[in-house]
Amino acid sequence: MLPLILIVILSIGFIEGLDPYKGLLFSYYFYTFNKVRQSYLVPVISSLFYYLLGSLTAVLFSFNNTYLVRIVLFFLLLVHIVIKVIMGKVLHYTGNMKPLLINVVKWAFINSVIQMNLILFIALSYLFKLSFVIIILTTIVIKEVLLILSVKLNKRIMLILTNYNFDYIYSLAVLILSIILLL
Repeated sequence: MLPLILIVILSIGFIEGLDPYKGLLFSYYFYTFNKVRQSYLVPVISSLFYYLLGSLTAVLFSFNNTYLVRIVLFFLLLVHIVIKVIMGKVLHYTGNMKPLLINVVKWAFINSVIQMNLILFIALSYLFKLSFVIIILTTIVIKEVLLILSVKLNKRIMLILTNYNFDYIYSLAVLILSIILLL
């Protein structure tokens, strides 16, 4: 069961890293304003603050291993999926778009709260305590690689990625996670 859980965790991190609306466009935005060093910090800062509340909750709270807890987490994940699919592109904070790192921090933290990222991390911590570390590291690495590729090789990578709705792919991965939770 653990290999399947790890595959889903890595998939969620990979999907979150590929999603240009999760900080990758902000990195490119910084780069276009000649804030090159800060553009490479944006993936790290946006990922850390996007997952901050969920990570703290996962570390601070512990759940009993009962089937009732699994069922509650299953339904919370289903609510998370439904809201993500229905309101995916609307469910975000835009705020101030000045290329400042403090704006990235605000943007990431508020979007984390609005998009109920907390639910995912509570469920992940129930299955595997350090899963949030894997997701954060995977997301940061994917964002950094995509930023380097788009800046150095092909600037159209960002434009191509915006054509895909990663919320649906993310929701499918979370649905698989919720099914694993019941097993």
